[in-house]
Amino acid sequence: MKIYSQDTKKRISILAIIILSVFGTTSVDAQTDNANTGPNSVFVKDAVKKTFEQNASPLRNYLFSRREALIKLQSLPSEELQAVTLEARTTAEQRSGLRRMRIRGFQIISDSGTDFAGYNVGPGSPESQVAIIASDLADSYLNQAALRNIPVDSLRIEIINRPDTVPANKVNYPRNFLYTAYIKSSADDKQLEELRKAAEANSPIFNFILKPQVVTGEIDYTRTPDKLVIPEGGQPGLREYLKYKRAAYLHLQEEGKKREEERKKNPSLANNENRNSLVVTVNNNGVRQLQIRQFRILHDNPAYLGGSDLGPTSQEHQLGVLTSCLTHIFLIQAAARQIPLDSLEVNVKATSDIRAGRSGFENVPGYPYGIHYTVHVKSPATYEQIKVLRDAVEAVCPIYNLLKDEQTIEGRIVKIGN
Repeated sequence: MKIYSQDTKKRISILAIIILSVFGTTSVDAQTDNANTGPNSVFVKDAVKKTFEQNASPLRNYLFSRREALIKLQSLPSEELQAVTLEARTTAEQRSGLRRMRIRGFQIISDSGTDFAGYNVGPGSPESQVAIIASDLADSYLNQAALRNIPVDSLRIEIINRPDTVPANKVNYPRNFLYTAYIKSSADDKQLEELRKAAEANSPIFNFILKPQVVTGEIDYTRTPDKLVIPEGGQPGLREYLKYKRAAYLHLQEEGKKREEERKKNPSLANNENRNSLVVTVNNNGVRQLQIRQFRILHDNPAYLGGSDLGPTSQEHQLGVLTSCLTHIFLIQAAARQIPLDSLEVNVKATSDIRAGRSGFENVPGYPYGIHYTVHVKSPATYEQIKVLRDAVEAVCPIYNLLKDEQTIEGRIVKIGN
């Protein structure tokens, strides 16, 4: 018998709740039949194991171990579970302006292209958002395949945001999503269609994006001296970076006016703009690889669920990309308004509750809710100027507005083999 420290027990409990939120709302009673016929019975286990071990596919074998973990966790009574707080934060680096996102012990870099005073060392927030949707769907497909004894030998999800006309007075962000799940499986078309419906119904981020979310914010403000003094041997900070950001911003504004004139002359040009096509591939151990241009990000589950804890969950990264986008738009709007900043960090918290859908918790969302961000800013500008800056950020931030608006996602399955 393994004995865990209190810190380890606490961490396992928190991770269990995070991961459990993607397992669906199958009742505990349905999962605890009698010893001979229930999902935990020896007879059922052997039959399920044979299903997954057919052809000895590594991913099938992984799904068997995931199924056991899901059923075990679903069997926990509600009184042993509680809501947890998910957190993410992004800091704007002093001299480069790149965004350093931190989620638990993980770090993801987000950056602008060289045309926007960045170094292109990480993906942008809008393209990351698209990939996060696909990753969470992939994880949900695995969960539902495991619970339904549907053998899957490989899984890859491609997702795009299809071009459409941005509604008047709406922020331009990725919308109108279409994903394609490429599945290698011996299951028939009816089983795969049932799998698609179940995966979409139980994917937290899929449903999170479909529904308008409430995002609230506050400002943690510190006034700094008007005159910046760089100590001997020191390096320029965020104030200096914003000068380059402003020059890039003004240049891109002019380029944007030119493109707008070209679009008026040739409307078809708009169809190829602001379109992200992303791929998420599932490894044989359940790790999801998000390929965003030349960048690769891993999403994973903790070890006790058959994963290797090599990356954050989709829900955690969802909060992270919100912090990254808010941080970037704060930099852009500060540069545009010539408001100096000496430091900038955005923290986001939300609640996740595994009991969602259970008896007594029918009205609890099965995705992160109660989203609240805090922007920590140090600046010689007045508090009133920072408030105006914050309002300008919320008005145009792509991910902030994407979450506040209702979205559409369409999915399909392509069977690639037996």
